[in-house]
Amino acid sequence: MSQIAQKNERRRVLHPAVDVFENDDGLMLRADVPGVTDDALDVQLDNGLLTVVGTRTLPEFRGGGVIEYRRRFHVPRDIDGAKVTAHIDRGVLSITLPKSEAARPRLIPITRG
Repeated sequence: MSQIAQKNERRRVLHPAVDVFENDDGLMLRADVPGVTDDALDVQLDNGLLTVVGTRTLPEFRGGGVIEYRRRFHVPRDIDGAKVTAHIDRGVLSITLPKSEAARPRLIPITRG
């Protein structure tokens, strides 16, 4: 696409609502990004900043153009970045951010004697 066509393209940026859940194992984020497919989605974790960007093209009968879903989150230091996963199913993005083993609660055994 030429630069002129890109400049004339209607682009709307939306910040989708995100549900955040926490348990002893880590965090789970869920975001509604309707119409976004896995190949139009980018999830990055860099220096404690999680960035989610997804795009979809609207058909001409709906006015055309592009919708870009964009959110950023600061991630706690105890998250194991190497184990972060993302999954999209029917427009719902789920991101799992597990805590590192050292940050997880553990039961301390008690000895007698």
